Amino acid sequence: MIVKELFPGTAELKIEPETSSLQDGSHWYPRFLGIRFNYVVDAIDRTATNSDVASNKLDRYFLRVIRSSSDLIITTGKTARVERLRSSKLAPMAIITSQPDSLNIPAIEEQSSHPVYVCSEVAPKPPFGNSNAKWLETSSASIAEIVLEVQAKLNSKNPLLEIGIDSLRELASPNLVNELCLTVTNAASRDLAIGASESFLKSVGLVAEQIQLLNSGNTWLFRFRVSQQSP
Repeated sequence: MIVKELFPGTAELKIEPETSSLQDGSHWYPRFLGIRFNYVVDAIDRTATNSDVASNKLDRYFLRVIRSSSDLIITTGKTARVERLRSSKLAPMAIITSQPDSLNIPAIEEQSSHPVYVCSEVAPKPPFGNSNAKWLETSSASIAEIVLEVQAKLNSKNPLLEIGIDSLRELASPNLVNELCLTVTNAASRDLAIGASESFLKSVGLVAEQIQLLNSGNTWLFRFRVSQQSP
């Protein structure tokens, strides 16, 4: 499929999501210092809570590209359970949870090439099925404080957040998100995709400047620089 850059440039590239090198699309998602958040929404059904419902092969390809430019993937136990998350071959993963013993997911049951950190105040009952899974003790109360605590303890410079909407809202107020990568699927036009992106920003309390827009068919991939958070 052909992926076209509509903003800020006019480049285009043939991408085969299942076979193309991640390096092919990496120039659109360069590594940078700061916290990046990635999410996908369906322009028709915006109520879906499981990203698999809205995602497609192209979105999953660019998720791998984004992961490859990050030094840590941060998620929550809720997201990990809903999506049955596996560990990543591209970066370590940190799972924030208050119930570590209920994380019956592939990421901590199956062997991984990168560490998987279970971040909790509560010590889990050993052992994990994955020998690369480790408990990282946290002491903070809010998700925002925990994200900063995990980032500091793991010396992460450019983590990727893969979390739900409620958690994102808690991060919006203290100005923790620096960049938003948003995929809009099932949008038949640019106007429909932009409308869906604007509604998403408003719903999570973010004010952001669009810095990139890619398109292939009904899939639209936005990058936003978060300039400030809404009060």
